[in-house]
Amino acid sequence: MSIRVSSGQIAENSLVGISTAYARFADVQQKVNTGKQLTKPSDNPTGLAQSLDFTEQLAELDQYGKTLDQAKGFISTSESALSGVNSLLRQARTYAVQGASDGTNDDTRRAVAGQIQNIINQLGEIGNTTYGPRSVFAGQRTTGPALAADGTGFKYVGGSDATGDGDLNVDIGRGETLKTNVTGDKVFTPALAALAKLRDDVANGRNADVSQQDIAALDVQITSVVNVRADFGSKLNQINATIDRNALTKVNFTKFVSDIQDTDLPSAVVELQTAQTAYQAALQSTVRGFQTSLLDFLK
Repeated sequence: MSIRVSSGQIAENSLVGISTAYARFADVQQKVNTGKQLTKPSDNPTGLAQSLDFTEQLAELDQYGKTLDQAKGFISTSESALSGVNSLLRQARTYAVQGASDGTNDDTRRAVAGQIQNIINQLGEIGNTTYGPRSVFAGQRTTGPALAADGTGFKYVGGSDATGDGDLNVDIGRGETLKTNVTGDKVFTPALAALAKLRDDVANGRNADVSQQDIAALDVQITSVVNVRADFGSKLNQINATIDRNALTKVNFTKFVSDIQDTDLPSAVVELQTAQTAYQAALQSTVRGFQTSLLDFLK
């Protein structure tokens, strides 16, 4: 038994073939024109999800990059300031040795005591070092000074462990936190106290106290500053290593996103030519089919 196919069915099948061929042609053409092979979620749901995840992580890395740059600048400023503190304390130690000499007269002692007071004043200025508008040694109270003048010395007025606002911690990665500061009460307060005692002992000719107590106290403060600077140096190395690692990760993630989203143009051009040929063939086949059907009808 033969099955007759009506002209309507032929036309319908032809139109479906044309529509399918054109849809493929239009889809590939869009990929070539936009340079993207993911033009809608249905193109590659899994790939789209991966692409969104990588894109989100890239945005996170950019944000961490800004935080790392800020932390690096903050710590570098603090370390540079402490370098000045270290130099001043060593200078004060030289004055202490001079002031402890039994051959030093009263005028010289007063002059040495005056030099030590100058060092105290300089330390007070360094203690209020800022990074941009932020005070680097004031703990979390970065909008105000760390040290306030107090007679011939200075007192610490910033945040501290005792008040719960001493540490400045920043997130530099997922689950990775870095402390970026040291508070002035841990560095400047004891150093200023040691210098004030040295100044007074030198001025009053207490040579034994200078040689037996004050020089040793200065050595303790110098060591403390050296240790803080070493800690800052270690943190700067950690920041630089993290920046380098993030830069490499960004390159890899960007490539992953590109591999998922971007069109392979040479392959896409070939596919476009193939789709165009198929679409034109569908059109020509349909035209020939309708011409044959029309002749049959005229017969």
